[in-house]
Amino acid sequence: MDKQKNRVQRRTAMVLTICTIGVVGMLGRLFYIQVGAPHNMQGHDLVASAVEQRREKFELNSGRGDILDRSGVSMTGSVLHGIVVLPVWQQNLDRKKINDLAMLLHTSTENLLKALNEKDEPFLLRLPDLNGQIRTVSLTKEEEAKVQQLGLTGIYAKEVKVRYDDQSVARHVIGFLGEDPNLVANTWGGKYPLDEKVGKLGLEYQYQDELRGLGLSKTIAYYTDAYKRPINGLGIRESTDENHALNVKTTLDSDIQHSVEGAMDRWGLQKGAVVVLDAESEDVLAMASRPNYDQNSLAKSSDAFPVNRALQATFPGSIFKTVIAAAALETGAVKPTDTFDCPGYLDIGDGRLNCWTTHGHETVEEAYAESCNVVFAQLAMKLGRDKIEEYAKKFELGQTVGLLHNNQSQFYGEDAGSIFAKEYTSDRLLANTGIGQEDVRMSPLQAAHMMAVVANGGMGGHPRLVKSLTTSDGLIYTEYPSSDKQRILDASTAAELQKWARDVVSMDKGTAHAALGSAAMTVAGKTGTAQTGDPNANNQWFAGYAPADHPKYVVVVMGESVTQGRATENIANQIIGALPK
Repeated sequence: MDKQKNRVQRRTAMVLTICTIGVVGMLGRLFYIQVGAPHNMQGHDLVASAVEQRREKFELNSGRGDILDRSGVSMTGSVLHGIVVLPVWQQNLDRKKINDLAMLLHTSTENLLKALNEKDEPFLLRLPDLNGQIRTVSLTKEEEAKVQQLGLTGIYAKEVKVRYDDQSVARHVIGFLGEDPNLVANTWGGKYPLDEKVGKLGLEYQYQDELRGLGLSKTIAYYTDAYKRPINGLGIRESTDENHALNVKTTLDSDIQHSVEGAMDRWGLQKGAVVVLDAESEDVLAMASRPNYDQNSLAKSSDAFPVNRALQATFPGSIFKTVIAAAALETGAVKPTDTFDCPGYLDIGDGRLNCWTTHGHETVEEAYAESCNVVFAQLAMKLGRDKIEEYAKKFELGQTVGLLHNNQSQFYGEDAGSIFAKEYTSDRLLANTGIGQEDVRMSPLQAAHMMAVVANGGMGGHPRLVKSLTTSDGLIYTEYPSSDKQRILDASTAAELQKWARDVVSMDKGTAHAALGSAAMTVAGKTGTAQTGDPNANNQWFAGYAPADHPKYVVVVMGESVTQGRATENIANQIIGALPK
């Protein structure tokens, strides 16, 4: 009995000893953290972190580098002289000064107080305009000085650099910023704070490190207690650190970009894309996609994540006949003088391929201008799979076409597309391929490159989007030269294709004659209409260049899943009319 009692006492003593050691260890650890000199745990200053958690701030300038057009015009930064409101404005409230501010801003005191109470975090003041629309207050220099003279606590006239405003263009190319801890951890190895806004699309994503710089922003801040109440003693603080970020200078022309997007919106392009290239260099002068999106307020749904349709491959329809024409001419499968008959259909085995109309007796040149399915289905069957693939690859279809940077395309999310996806080959497969259906997928950027090869007499390079990285004072840090040109087609083949492309617009029966026959410049190109699997919708294309005889610009317009009307050529016409002569 005594032995059992002693055993229990020993066990109890052992447990109490272990618990005592544990408590002493914890107390020692707490003492070290709170009183020890380093205040540093695994590289983090705990005191600084505790203070930082109580800091509320408004970002006056992200410090992030700008994305510029080819002339150095910023496409990611508009400077606004507005009013920054910090929640401390309610402390020591001077009613007379609030009344004076309301008069200065041409509003009522009631409206002003309502706007000041809009948020419990720092924000830019917004007030209703004459039409009742709520807009951010924008001050003149005189108004800015008068606001400062009022000396209101928590209400400050400040110069704010807004990264994206309501007038921003090329949104799918530029991209947007957002908090994404998983992206920071997985893509950038957690080298940024997990709550930092990073590039999530387009150039903002691809050049995140360069645009970010040191990650320092210019802010105005105040500190709060544990209940989020402003602490008076610490006051308002404004940071002035230099970030030393780089700018990304693109090939885009902001004037052309604006005219492109204006044309898309005027003609109601709901879903689709436009690409404009410099015909000689293949630099991208404009690239736009629809539907558009708000860079400052993205939907949470993953289904709503923006898609740049200029880089997405889809059914090209008859613009792919340009590849078939090039292959047929260069291999001798057809001569320009060869003639065909189109009864409006072509029987293939036990099936039938329909043409969009009955063309009757026609030359192959007329068949291209009038977009005859019967003729190009026959040419595709005559060429065979290998030749079609060979010439598609010459035009860099079925692969990314953009200029490479670090072994990746400069174009975020560029789709390679496809020509054939099935292992078997049949006459019906070849016939459908010949008219840009079946497995054929092409992006508007690829279509623009294809037309640039024709416009350049058979020579082709790679489309370029980024020219250089520059410092804040405009010095070149890294340069990305245009790619060297290579011969893609024989000069004689390209010359014949140029003639056929002019016919598409100039001939009375040419499919683009009605819309582009009287354009501001002479135009050459190819139209396309592709089935999508939906009997009530199709893809509509125009891919061409201008002026026809001395090409300066390549213009591609694609409308995806269009249910009524045909706006592609009208959009192209308006764009061409606005291009510098």
